[in-house]
Amino acid sequence: MTRPVPIYSLYGEKPTEHTEFWAHAETIYSRSSLHSWEIRPHRHERLFQILHIRSGRGEALFGGRWHPFGPRTVIVMPERHDHGFRFSRDVDGAVITLVASRFSAELQDHAGLAEWLRQPSLTALPDEHPDSRYLRETLDRAEQEIVQGGARPTALVEPLLRIALLLSLRLAGAERGRGDTDRDGERLAELTRMIGEDFRSRLPVDHYARRLGLTATHLNRITRALAGKPVSRLVADRIVLEAKRDLVFSALSIQQIAMRLGFEDQAYFSRFFAQHAGMPPKLYRQREKALLES
Repeated sequence: MTRPVPIYSLYGEKPTEHTEFWAHAETIYSRSSLHSWEIRPHRHERLFQILHIRSGRGEALFGGRWHPFGPRTVIVMPERHDHGFRFSRDVDGAVITLVASRFSAELQDHAGLAEWLRQPSLTALPDEHPDSRYLRETLDRAEQEIVQGGARPTALVEPLLRIALLLSLRLAGAERGRGDTDRDGERLAELTRMIGEDFRSRLPVDHYARRLGLTATHLNRITRALAGKPVSRLVADRIVLEAKRDLVFSALSIQQIAMRLGFEDQAYFSRFFAQHAGMPPKLYRQREKALLES
């Protein structure tokens, strides 16, 4: 009978432990050396991990098979995926562990990234690629900020990790080569750019589809596959993001914000915002300002 794969917080630790942190960093050596350089198959229910292999070699188990890796590699391991590792004794690297619910919400607006992060990946960082060195330095800095920040990592951690993951996605795409998925990713990126320019006009899906040379149905199929939502939701998300910024960082009245975003009726804007943000704009402003002042 097959034994169930154990569920851990950090490897070897019960899920009830370490509930207070949202970001943790440690060297690969510090934990793997205690287990004969092998992390046996397990999974995390709530934790998302990034492994930065600076030197040394090993194998990563995911998707039911072992994947070899060498130095200068980034391994991304989402929550709820069975995985394991074997490391050479000369390995040098770090494991950055994040509470997935805290971090994943910040990634949804980036074209293709949320979809890519749903599956484990192993990405080599070739010396000849201009992003490789910057990505390695970004992960090193994120690790340093987490370690120095202790239980309350600094505000730099989230933007550093977003940059690192975006660069990893770019490098992973360069490895795969161009294909339908890459073209669709480029279309989504162009759509995101266009929405950023035109969101105040709340243009229909057909407008963006025509500019991209696609039908509305085809464009919605692409955005659902890569971003998990239709075009209309991408437009709404961009409007709500701008509204949130104005509510928190400006002294504009809610009526002024509504007009600035193309809403002639403040009541309609308030209903629109509440539908997508989960609360009315006035309550959102009060809550966020209270958090900033605390």
